[in-house]
Amino acid sequence: MRSGIRILEDTPGDGPLVERQHVYRLRLRMWLNRGEPVRWTTAWGFVDQARLEDDGATLVTCVRIDRRSLISGLFYGVDGMRLGGTRRLEISPHLAYGEQGVPGLIPKDAVLVAEVMWLEEPLDFARSGQK
Repeated sequence: MRSGIRILEDTPGDGPLVERQHVYRLRLRMWLNRGEPVRWTTAWGFVDQARLEDDGATLVTCVRIDRRSLISGLFYGVDGMRLGGTRRLEISPHLAYGEQGVPGLIPKDAVLVAEVMWLEEPLDFARSGQK
């Protein structure tokens, strides 16, 4: 695992490996280093494919596994996961939101704990009408 990422929990999935440059549906929760949940105000991801649950603490969305779509800590931290799996990661600031943070949401230089679960099926673009 890359320096700056620590696996706190890992529950293997029984599906195929999650591959880079592919689009999958995921469930994402994040906490600041003191345990406060990150509560998103807007769901991000593909239109009509993203929603917030648990008063904004859980994001369910579709995402392409690449460096532009994910912070570096998630991009590298999910390497080797399978569909259906869940992993909890501790991510150092330099692989998260760094010195900028996210105003009003994530303080600058924040250590994050992220829990990502890859849901059973990847996004079917043909069915959704998106390409």
